[in-house]
Amino acid sequence: MWFRNSIFIFGTFLLLASCRESGSTGPNSTGRGSEIILVCSQPKWDGPVGNTIREALMRNMQGLPEAEPEYTLIFIPEKKFGKILQTHRNILFIDINPENTNSKVETLRNVWSHPQRVIKIKAGSDTAFINIFTTHSDAIRELFNQNERARFRVQNGLSQNLLAEKLLAEQFGLKMVISKDFYLAKKTSDFVWLRAETNANSLGLLIYTFPYTDTTQMNPASVLSTRDHFTKLYIPGPLDGSYMTLEHEYDKPVSRKMLFNNMFALETRGLWKTHGDFMGGPFINYTIVDAPRNRIIVFDGYVYYPNKSKRNYIRQLESIIWGAEFTNPLKMK
Repeated sequence: MWFRNSIFIFGTFLLLASCRESGSTGPNSTGRGSEIILVCSQPKWDGPVGNTIREALMRNMQGLPEAEPEYTLIFIPEKKFGKILQTHRNILFIDINPENTNSKVETLRNVWSHPQRVIKIKAGSDTAFINIFTTHSDAIRELFNQNERARFRVQNGLSQNLLAEKLLAEQFGLKMVISKDFYLAKKTSDFVWLRAETNANSLGLLIYTFPYTDTTQMNPASVLSTRDHFTKLYIPGPLDGSYMTLEHEYDKPVSRKMLFNNMFALETRGLWKTHGDFMGGPFINYTIVDAPRNRIIVFDGYVYYPNKSKRNYIRQLESIIWGAEFTNPLKMK
């Protein structure tokens, strides 16, 4: 598993290394969250090429209670792609032509707007396209994921909770952009709970830390047990004696090893529920070995939005987490 993940990271690096950034200082990008414009011919969209793209980019996002595709694809025939669509945030061009003697993936940023990701794939035949797209589909999806996080980072930075950011810097040695939508709900020496509440939904961000002792702390079972420990202590439900815990019966959490800011980490997606009540929803957890500080630090975001789409809210939490920067350990209090 770790070997396959390493290949995925390396493949993403190769695409990033080939990325070109336009000198455009155009307008803010447009489009709904988790939406990709796909530009190709109608026959390609209706045939095996379109099926291959849909299988890769519209697969269900892991860790959600209801089936939701990772991306919504908007098909645009080549002749209808004009200036009005050029500012869209995510654009995928497919060029299949016998004159294309070599298959190629070209990635660009901020061509007509910002933040924007444009990916162009050229191939000489349907078979050649399917081969190159299948090879790079994980990396292509990750590039679009990064751009979605960039969109939320722009939004988060428009109105910041400077007090919360100062607290995270002083307590955990973290530089993070926290929107004013979030307020401090709980704080201890090793745990912070930030919440964003509306009449319709609730988002939460948990950050907690503990000493690193050995590698067993990073196996999936240990990560989930630690999460249950902290949520039982600090995340109460609406009724006396109720608290947040993991949902194991409905759907099991899924984990993958990865690098987070060049540190070993375990990403876990799954569902939470409220012991003693009926609330529940998805969560995303990043458990990270912070070796310079000899600690494990955990970022955990959760969503409560019953019977509504949660995909973009999970991405919003991911954007906050992935924007975290670690300060010099000597400056920590």
